[in-house]
Amino acid sequence: MQELRSTDILDKEIQADARKKAERMLAKADLDCEKLLASVDSDIEKAKQEKEEFFAHKLEAFEKDRMAVVPLEKERFKVSFIQNAVIQNINKYLEGLSEEKRLALVARDFNFKTDLKLNAFVYGFSLSGAKKFLSEKLGSKLASVSETKFGAETLEDEIGLEKPQGIILESEDKNFRCRLTLSEVIAKLLDTKRSELSATLFGGQI
Repeated sequence: MQELRSTDILDKEIQADARKKAERMLAKADLDCEKLLASVDSDIEKAKQEKEEFFAHKLEAFEKDRMAVVPLEKERFKVSFIQNAVIQNINKYLEGLSEEKRLALVARDFNFKTDLKLNAFVYGFSLSGAKKFLSEKLGSKLASVSETKFGAETLEDEIGLEKPQGIILESEDKNFRCRLTLSEVIAKLLDTKRSELSATLFGGQI
């Protein structure tokens, strides 16, 4: 009987010891879980702050870029508006000129004193008007006058003219070629007199 009681006591001691160890393990596990959960919350909050700061910087940079672009867009619009207004008024002015005056305008910088026989390719002008004008200027040096299309004989920028007009002069051996065009005349005018034209047109208000 004494031996049985000793075995019961030993069993109880073993069970008690095991229970204490299990309680300690559970307590440690709970503590580890609390630390882990606290760490997760901290990591989430840190990541949230980093993302908020990242997007705040992105938004700030976007706003700066947007505000920097506004003056540029405004200036581009202003330049485009002035250009269009000037070209519109030039078109009205050209429309009021006789064909003879427009022919004289395109040829104003060309020296017609030449020993070359020249063929003329005309667009925008009447063939009869161009032939009469060139015959007076070149005389026997005018070999031929024929119609062509804008840009067919040489590449040109129409710069917004409603009616591109011009004469291409070419020697018979094709070693000489000269453009006498409204596009070139107006382009030079805009290059040298743009400010004066816009000031005259808008009275210094833009």
